[in-house]
Amino acid sequence: MSSRRAVILAAAAVALVATSCSNSASSVNKRPHVGDSTASVVDGIQQVTVTTGSDYRFHPSTIVVHPGRVRVILVNRRDANSSAPHNFSVQGLPGAFVPLTAAGQTQAATFTAPAPGRYTFVCTIHVAQGQTGVLIVKPGEPGS
Repeated sequence: MSSRRAVILAAAAVALVATSCSNSASSVNKRPHVGDSTASVVDGIQQVTVTTGSDYRFHPSTIVVHPGRVRVILVNRRDANSSAPHNFSVQGLPGAFVPLTAAGQTQAATFTAPAPGRYTFVCTIHVAQGQTGVLIVKPGEPGS
């Protein structure tokens, strides 16, 4: 076999291996973060429901509140036998933590939103998969 033919066959083999190993499906880390929601006032407390499941995303991934009491309700929408638990933790805000919520379950936490700003929230066990969001605290009174 000529050396030129051997080089061409080797290059073809490398190209075949490289293309057969590619994954055409999007990685969980590349899935978009979607949705935003402004908390509603319920019994004097700003309240928002956040859902999650097997996509390792929060829905909505952006939450808008005002300074004051906030209640986050975390709903894990997956079937009880088919998904990991999730939690909700606002980084840098003590008490802004919804504990592990098993598939098919709901948990909640009430905390005080601080001064206006942007705060990151995460699922502490799936942050590497990109399960994050943003809590935006706007100035003013709830409902304004």
